[in-house]
Amino acid sequence: MLPNSIGSGLIGGTCPARGVQLSAWGRRFGPLILASFLGSALFFTSVAQAFDLNDVNIQAKQLAASGYVATPKIPEALSQIDQATFDRIAIKPSAALWPSARFGISPIAAGFMYQQPVSLYEVTAQSVAPVVFDKAKFDWPSPAFAQMVPANLGFAGFSVDYPLTGQDSHDVMITFLGGAQFGVVAANQVPGAHARGVAIDTGLPQGEKFPMFTKFWLVRPESTDSQLTIYALLDGESLTGAYEFVVRPNGDQVDVQVTANLFPRNGISRVGLAPMSTMYYYGQIGQRPAGQWRPAAYESDGLLMHTGEGNWVFRSLRNPSELRTNQFDADGIRGFGFMQRQTRFCQFEDPISRFEKRPSLWVTTEAGFGKGKIVLVQIPTNSDVHENQIAFFQPTDPVDPDHPLSFAYTLSVGNSRVADEPLAEVRRPLIGTVKIAPEDKTEKAYRVNLDFAGGKLSGLGNNTPVIAQINTHDTANVLEQAVIPLPEPGHWRLSMLLAPTSKAEITLDANLALGKK
Repeated sequence: MLPNSIGSGLIGGTCPARGVQLSAWGRRFGPLILASFLGSALFFTSVAQAFDLNDVNIQAKQLAASGYVATPKIPEALSQIDQATFDRIAIKPSAALWPSARFGISPIAAGFMYQQPVSLYEVTAQSVAPVVFDKAKFDWPSPAFAQMVPANLGFAGFSVDYPLTGQDSHDVMITFLGGAQFGVVAANQVPGAHARGVAIDTGLPQGEKFPMFTKFWLVRPESTDSQLTIYALLDGESLTGAYEFVVRPNGDQVDVQVTANLFPRNGISRVGLAPMSTMYYYGQIGQRPAGQWRPAAYESDGLLMHTGEGNWVFRSLRNPSELRTNQFDADGIRGFGFMQRQTRFCQFEDPISRFEKRPSLWVTTEAGFGKGKIVLVQIPTNSDVHENQIAFFQPTDPVDPDHPLSFAYTLSVGNSRVADEPLAEVRRPLIGTVKIAPEDKTEKAYRVNLDFAGGKLSGLGNNTPVIAQINTHDTANVLEQAVIPLPEPGHWRLSMLLAPTSKAEITLDANLALGKK
């Protein structure tokens, strides 16, 4: 480990950059840079209430002791509508919960792929009352459509709005819709990577299981409160769970403090804590698919990790040709999350999808993240509509009926600085092929140039002894390497000539550090 590390990682990006396909990841060392990392956010509530997490725990324990019974589905006609039709269904503004409060609740009617209704409750200091579905409170695509909606259709979920961009604005801040998934966006962002309550058997041959939130309790805040508390009951074939979400706008980001207790019904091969999913179709490493006019199409460009030892690891995402799972030792992991570091329109050129406005997600661990590993599952995709990247923490200890699981973390959502990561980033990869002389017995090599900037590189003079540490994990031989300053101040290039040792992909681990003077 290099104690004076100043930069590492892969793929930042300027406009434009291209290269051949390489799977690459970079380790980020920085134990002397941060004495503490984000820390546990402090949340205060002023609302005395008739319901709390202990009440959800009781329900979850009782439910786990019985067999799983799936929630009845909605009528088939409503499950067969398309996305465009579903998007035209909306609750009337006057019928939303707490329409005059800072935190507004907009229930979402069931339909389309959201076929199992959920129950909503309003919690005050005096009572817990169900939110009753009333079809008259919704705008439907047409009068004929409204006639086929049953009176007891039910809710698919809900969204929470808050004045993120101005005192009089009503910006959607968090949405619970479908399964155990929830999406959060900060000011001036659009929906992108999602979080989930838990992941079960993700990436395993037996197939993934999808428990769902079946009940939500919404604690009505006081007019002066700066946070919103939501409780949720999780139910699935393998386990049940009790959750508390404390949602708090925090400047240019949104923080969600999550406390959870899981109660397994049976043994589970793989449990993922604090899971998140995102989309990566194609980008700066790899060939652009035939017929695609955009320079890149992805919601996140990499998975960032802050290890228990204080090191930083960045794993660039890719769209694999087959299912791919990577595991990273993560005992005492401090944080991890999907980053979107590309924030310029010219990096995507898509005025509809606005990938440059997709949020970064960062988990700061607080309890229950001891021995374990970070798992990254990458699924092939041929479009930009599928979230094909999943990351989560998998604990080493068994999870079964004799070992219930409790954990807590804070999810921060905003730009890529939500991780407060202090090191330099790769701003541009330049990758090409090079023919090697026959006497070297190498048919082809790759010239890999990684341009670093930011962090401690800013302000370094050209004579500063910046060195590189490179590890190819036996996938390539390093024939040449050099670190050179670039004409633009604070920018340095790591240039490497790599010869593959086999037909397998090259895995690259690289970082910059201050060398000995």
